[in-house]
Amino acid sequence: MFTFEIIINSILVGIILSTQFVSYPLFLTVNQNQFKIYHDFYTKSISYVVVPFMLLEILINAFNLLNINDVYPLYFVSTFLLLFIWLSTILIQVPLHNSINLDYDTVQIKQLINSNWIRTILWISKLLILVNIKEI
Repeated sequence: MFTFEIIINSILVGIILSTQFVSYPLFLTVNQNQFKIYHDFYTKSISYVVVPFMLLEILINAFNLLNINDVYPLYFVSTFLLLFIWLSTILIQVPLHNSINLDYDTVQIKQLINSNWIRTILWISKLLILVNIKEI
């Protein structure tokens, strides 16, 4: 299951990089009159893609914590990073999405882009840790 976690984490890194460098910056280019339609479509569509992987990642992480005989200290760091990813999503990104969906605001869109670096860096760091552990 450890290798499976690396695969899921890799997929999520790809998604977050696409989000960071393509999807979120596009929010600044969409016509304000069409933004709500675009944003509704985006959030619904991306949820169908990312939520199953995020849930799978947390389930695999919990399984690995409970079942791996040699849990490395770095794996606990990886688990904390996952917790912070979820906290950032729930406490920062979701409220910003909700806010810009109600009222197009370039300042909040830029906050969304900038704050998303938290998740981007954490997911990449988590992947590097998992790969490092796999090589041990």
